[in-house]
Amino acid sequence: MSQNFQPEGTAQQGSEKSSYLKKPEKRFEGCLERLYKNALLILIVLIVGVILFSLVRAAVYKIRPYERGLHLRGGRFLGVDQPGWHVQIPFVDTMIPVMVIERGGTIEKLGVMTNDDVTMDVSLLYTYRVNDPVKYQLEVLNPEMIVAGFVQATLRDIVNTRKMDQVMHNRAQINIEVIEKLQEKEEQYGVQFILVQIQSAEPPVEVVNAIKDRMVAVQLQEQAEAIQQKTLADSEFYTAQKQADGEAYQITKLADAQRAALRLILQELEEQGTLGEQYIQVLIAQALSQNSKWVISDGETMPVIDLGENTTTPVAPAP
Repeated sequence: MSQNFQPEGTAQQGSEKSSYLKKPEKRFEGCLERLYKNALLILIVLIVGVILFSLVRAAVYKIRPYERGLHLRGGRFLGVDQPGWHVQIPFVDTMIPVMVIERGGTIEKLGVMTNDDVTMDVSLLYTYRVNDPVKYQLEVLNPEMIVAGFVQATLRDIVNTRKMDQVMHNRAQINIEVIEKLQEKEEQYGVQFILVQIQSAEPPVEVVNAIKDRMVAVQLQEQAEAIQQKTLADSEFYTAQKQADGEAYQITKLADAQRAALRLILQELEEQGTLGEQYIQVLIAQALSQNSKWVISDGETMPVIDLGENTTTPVAPAP
């Protein structure tokens, strides 16, 4: 009896377990059937939600504090939107954002010819802000490129009127002239220039090397001219010295010859006695008529005897 009872109990327990496991499967199948039946409705809701979200997102837009919005409807300009939230008609209106905050630009190593025909590389920094978004965005094609080109042309025109040393040392004055020239076109482009600053101004490497070579050549030429002038001066001095030595030698030789001749004459006159003395007095009287001072020396002393016309009376020689 006990053996027949045990299988019946286990059979009931197995049937209960199988029925318990089949219930979740039925529930899942029921959910799938309901979801399948409502799938079309869910899809429509999702599509409508996406469309509404897209329309709302396209209709509402925000203008930031550093922007202005150009509101167009069908290609026609309506007005300028100020910072804040705005609404537009989707797919009909268009909003073009324009940044009005101060912005900068640079010109790197612009080749410019100076007034003295020297090519220089000039670098410039400039800043400006948009005052009239309508003119800046709607009346000018590619405004940033137009402004940069205008700044380059203005800088080139100003530098063309200056010499190289003025460009290198008078940058402040050039900055003032450039910004004054740029301000003449502010209204046309709808901008306001804030700052213009020359960053660097220097000749190209080829020009710098050419200038250095020229300076070296000029220096060498000056040194050669100085050496030539010194050599010429030395030669002139040497020639003058030799000429002076020659003239002094001639004068000395002539004086020696005259002295020797005079000694011979005096010796001859001494031998004549009284007649020689009278002859000497006649010669002295004739010389005094032509000279006011005579120097008579024996070679050792330098006595000076003033023999004027009134000191001595010529004596005629005795017959």
